[in-house]
Amino acid sequence: MLVPVNLKLRWFAIYAGFGLLLSVVITAILTQAATRQIQQQVGVSLANVAEQVAHQLERGMVERLRDLQTAAQLMPTPDSEASNVRLERLVAALYNSYSDYAWIGITDRSGKVLISSENILEGADVSARPWFQGALQQPYFIGDVHGALLLEKILNPNGDEPLRFVDISLPLKDAEGTIWGVFGSHLNWQWAEGVEQNALRSLESLPGTDILLVSSENQIILGPDTLKGQALQTPVADEVREKGWGLQEWRDGAEYLIGYAQVRSSANYQGPQWQVMVREPIALALQPITELRWQAAWIGLAVALTFAGIGWISAGRIARPFANLSSKLEREVRERTDELRASNEKLRQLATTDSLTGLLNRRALFERAEQLQQQALRHGQPLAVVMLDLDHFKQVNDRYGHAAGDDVLVELANDLRAQLREVDLGARTGGEEFTLVLDGSTAEQAKKVVERLATTFKEHRFTSGDDEFQVTLSAGVVAWELEQSFDKAVDHADKRLYQAKEKGRDCVVAASD
Repeated sequence: MLVPVNLKLRWFAIYAGFGLLLSVVITAILTQAATRQIQQQVGVSLANVAEQVAHQLERGMVERLRDLQTAAQLMPTPDSEASNVRLERLVAALYNSYSDYAWIGITDRSGKVLISSENILEGADVSARPWFQGALQQPYFIGDVHGALLLEKILNPNGDEPLRFVDISLPLKDAEGTIWGVFGSHLNWQWAEGVEQNALRSLESLPGTDILLVSSENQIILGPDTLKGQALQTPVADEVREKGWGLQEWRDGAEYLIGYAQVRSSANYQGPQWQVMVREPIALALQPITELRWQAAWIGLAVALTFAGIGWISAGRIARPFANLSSKLEREVRERTDELRASNEKLRQLATTDSLTGLLNRRALFERAEQLQQQALRHGQPLAVVMLDLDHFKQVNDRYGHAAGDDVLVELANDLRAQLREVDLGARTGGEEFTLVLDGSTAEQAKKVVERLATTFKEHRFTSGDDEFQVTLSAGVVAWELEQSFDKAVDHADKRLYQAKEKGRDCVVAASD
């Protein structure tokens, strides 16, 4: 007996509608959950990069300040020919020690330049310059980014892009504490652009990402050429400041995921309060969701047509095709879910590990260090904190290239994994900076571990073309006083690291030394 056409149409409509409804519900649930998860993981990744950039900028300024402070302690008053010669040698040595120094000079109390790098501006009156005035009023002065005034025509006569400097200066005092002059430097802003480029290399898996650096005067001083030099027209939302990341609409009408960090004042740094923003268009960040939505739509259409066909054939033959269809739908959903899970795992690793070395990044280190602190407090176990830095690493990058520098960083990470136990923490927290937390170890025990590491690492021979070179490391070791924060322990270890550098590098200094 033939089934009436109107009954077939009725079954066709019922099952087609059911299939569409089922597909829409499943697609909505999957895409909503995946959207939230991807937004959070990409946002955390951007915030982590912003924090690393802020940390490297602060650390770079502190290192240059300490260069000046160390040199100033060795400077005699310019009261004889011999003392003037010594001052000239100190200025020349410091100027040649770091390629991004654009100018270094010493003035008298009235602002007249007495001695300078390459004799530039000697005899000039700089008493009206903010870096001179600032050094007379405080222990040291760190200025915001500015264009070159006196030095533009001398250092950049044919340059397409004007020079930009950051000023660092401090007062020079005699044995009685009387200020006799000012020790000042101009740091070439290309240094910060190098930090930006290194950070962008770690974001290659997140296309369309920009890094913006905003000055204390709300000017974009680093970023895309279309925005550089403009005022920041879109203030950072309070939620983004609090969480470190968030979704925000820009003035051009586009929505961006933004990672946020700020270069803040600390015991080691009193300078410009720069803001770092790492942003990615939300459309690019959620591109996997768009692809999933289209795939789900095609699957939903196929499901609806299949259900409609089942209803058309007859109710009596529904069971077997329905089971096969359900299995296929589950398999497709499972495959898409597996793809999303793999993508989420990749994003999770990006949020917690350094992409080059595979070690923990700064954010993950601080989270896990707090867990170790609580565990150590419960069990009465000691913890040791180590700050480790590669010696003259910028010279390696300048001379042999970033690829050779990356090889050095990867080799050090491999040595760290070989020396550390599973309970210890090792992280890359800056360009050539690494931080370790050794569980159940005193400062002396940790020092022995780091000395073994330093000996092993110094034996490596790196090659670049026909050149062969070695790299050494310096480290500072302290016992973590567990009632203090991890920030404070890292700060103590950082001071020991600088003692190691002042001793000539290639050594390990512990708090007990």
